[in-house]
Amino acid sequence: MEYEKEKRGYLWHENNSTIERKGTFQVDGVKYYGAIVKSHNNEGEPKYEFMVSLGLMRLKEKKNEKSPDMSGIVTLNNVKYSLGAWANESEKGHPYTSLGFTEFEEDVGYDANGSPTNEKPLF
Repeated sequence: MEYEKEKRGYLWHENNSTIERKGTFQVDGVKYYGAIVKSHNNEGEPKYEFMVSLGLMRLKEKKNEKSPDMSGIVTLNNVKYSLGAWANESEKGHPYTSLGFTEFEEDVGYDANGSPTNEKPLF
């Protein structure tokens, strides 16, 4: 069911990519951070993707078994989210990271690194 995928995702290890260029740009008065990433298609030919940073992630000390391994505040489609990332391993032993987005709550205090300043959990 598609609704089960909403605000969820997965990332896998990529060993054959390189960041060719990294920097900033501005569009409509908003500063962005971006990178050109080189990888290869199924035929082994190089391909280049332009990627934009949504926000900074920080490694976290796990407070309990369900807390994320990394978290941060990201902006996507002009909406701020708290993003949690959990290290996992598939049944076949392949490492991956699962993602969970929750809408950012402005009334929760966050420091300049995106970490909460009070005890209210992000997830």
